[in-house]
Amino acid sequence: MLGLAREIDLIAEDVREQAGNTLDPEALAHAIDHELFVVRGFCGNSEAYDDPENSYLDRVIERRLGIPITLSLVYMEVAQRVGLRCDGVGYPGHFIVRCGEPEQPIYVDPFHQGARLDRGELIAGLRAFNLGGASYSSFLTGITRRQMLQRMLNNLHTVFRASRDLSRWLMTIELLLCIEPWNAALVGERGMLHYRLGRPNNALEDLERYVGAGDADSLTAGARRLLRELRLQYGQEGTQ
Repeated sequence: MLGLAREIDLIAEDVREQAGNTLDPEALAHAIDHELFVVRGFCGNSEAYDDPENSYLDRVIERRLGIPITLSLVYMEVAQRVGLRCDGVGYPGHFIVRCGEPEQPIYVDPFHQGARLDRGELIAGLRAFNLGGASYSSFLTGITRRQMLQRMLNNLHTVFRASRDLSRWLMTIELLLCIEPWNAALVGERGMLHYRLGRPNNALEDLERYVGAGDADSLTAGARRLLRELRLQYGQEGTQ
């Protein structure tokens, strides 16, 4: 298989050939739609949505299957190469993209073969979510690549935790902590995983940090109980 960047370059070259010299956002978006979803057959993997390979960009391009956020990322990378502004939109429960300038947005759903979405329809859909007082418009704006990566890792975190895949669960937490090293809850979770994987020293270090960073009400009973056991085992004092 070609390198990941080269694969996307080739897709973009074919899109540009179809689109010609146009700079019109709608025409460019239609050319991307045609190349990705008609010519190359990219589609949403609704039959195995929780398959971790849906979150690995190289496998998404190889298999032409993915989930909303990874298909959106492919779309964005192609768009960038052909001169179309395209931002990721962290719509609750279903990632989409916004093409063109924010004043004249074109909302596209790559999971559903480039279906166009109306702003009014999207806002109406937000009424089903508890947004914590945030404005509807804030959920239709572009987000950063860092936020996209965080959301992708959170997806994998959920998948590996549900399947009890301890090693990959731990690896995902390690990556999340690179983005949010201040997240004490993740540190505590990592400590519990270290213990289950037979690494008591690592577990003790993480759980000490977790307990030291949190307030009493936020600490889980399991983490506190395990920390007490590890302190006793290693001869450390403390009653937190």
